[in-house]
This record gives sequence, C-alpha cells and structure tokens, in this order.
Amino acid sequence: MDAWFVVNGTESFPDRLARELAGNTVDGAGTLARHALRGLRACIETAEGADVKALLGWAQKLMDARPAIGAIASLLQHWLESMPAAEGGSDDMRTVAIRHCDHVLARADAAFEQTMQLGRARLSGISGSIVTHSASSTVRHLLADLAPDRVIVGASEPGGEGRRLAAELGVRCVSDAEAVRRVAEAGAVLVGADAVGTQTFVNKVGTLALAQAACDADTLFFVVAESFKWVAVADPVVVESAFETVPNALVGQFLSDGLFRS
Repeated sequence: MDAWFVVNGTESFPDRLARELAGNTVDGAGTLARHALRGLRACIETAEGADVKALLGWAQKLMDARPAIGAIASLLQHWLESMPAAEGGSDDMRTVAIRHCDHVLARADAAFEQTMQLGRARLSGISGSIVTHSASSTVRHLLADLAPDRVIVGASEPGGEGRRLAAELGVRCVSDAEAVRRVAEAGAVLVGADAVGTQTFVNKVGTLALAQAACDADTLFFVVAESFKWVAVADPVVVESAFETVPNALVGQFLSDGLFRS
C-alpha cells in the first residue's frame, strides 16, 4: 500500500473521504454521490495490491458515511452489482474496478443531463413564480435558466442553505413560513430529493409543508432527481434531524431520467 494512503499518520484515505461526506451540508445528493464514487476510484487507484475485501470495505465505509443521502449508497451499490468479473489477480481486479468507476460516473453524468433536459422541457410550459426549498444541485441548474424575478427560495432552516442558493442565483429568499404562503399564488413548487423510495422521498425539513400547501392550493409540485437516487424500499431511511420523508402521493410529477431504473 502506498505510504500516502494513510493521512496524518492515523487517518486513512477512505476514512478522510467518509468524514468529508458526513460533514458536507452544502452540496446536493447527486453531487455527493458522484464525489463518493470518484473518491472510491481514487482509493482503488492509489492503494497498490488492494484485494476484493479491501475494495468492498471502502465502498461500504462510504455508503455508511451519510445514510440519509440514499443517492450515495444507491450509486455505489449499482457500481458493485454491475461490475464485470476480473479474470486475473488483484491488479486485473483493480483495473476492472477503476474502469467500471469511470463507466458508472459517465452514466451518472448522462443521467444528470437527461434529467435537466426533462426538467427544462416541463418548466418551459409553467407561468408564474417557482418556489423551491433547500439547495439541490439539479434544482440549482434548472432555476439558473429562469428570470430571477420568477424564483422564490425558502431559507431552509436549520442550516439556511436556501439563503446561499438565493445569493448564488441572485433571486429572492424568504422565510420558510413565507415560502409556504407563496405556494398558493405560484406556478409550481420545485424541489430535489436525497433519496426516493416507492412510497416516500427524502429531502430537507420543510419540504413536507410545501408539498401539503401545493396539494391544498392545486399548485404543481415537482421533484427533480436523477434515477440513481431511487432506492428499493418504501420509505428511505432518515437518520438526520434536518431531513424528513414526504409521501410520493403529494408529488405531481417526478422529473427524472431512466438510466438507472428498469
């Protein structure tokens, strides 16, 4: 194993990556999932002689780092389950694993682009303002195409990442309570998701209030999420107090690609 695979003499490279994932409250789920897979690729590439057991251990460590972000585990699990078999020894296994990381990352990027295309097409027919919550990277890219005076961002407390998103886009930021009140007069509500199950999806606390307000006002409610955020459970796990589940029945439409789903 390369000497620099151990950081500061005590913390391993995989441990550092896991810590970074656990502490990152700025980036959205899709960005974090791709970051985790890129990090796993770096682990495999830099640790000479790594065997299958070590590789699986690193993948599991990154999955466990942020269980509320189901997209991380979903993308890494897809990588594990779809990886071709290696015919030779550990070096061949590492080569196959690295190439497969590149393949899945390219597929994840394509999923993002397809999701953006679907989102742009759907929003093009919406008039009026768009209310959003939190700071999904997919939502950020879609809102960047809109006139600033059409976008209303809730502050998204605790953490206030909505304020950062509003500053980046140069749009209005209102309190979370005010965002809920604005739903009745809006053209649509648009949010992201950290994980999507068969019955509920996970997003920042405050999303449920927006979804219920949209339902009461008959306002369109969209969830934009790449297909690798889908998990094979009814209700994705929520272990962080800043997240909550929202019934899929409140969603007017999921805007998503189909690259990681049958």
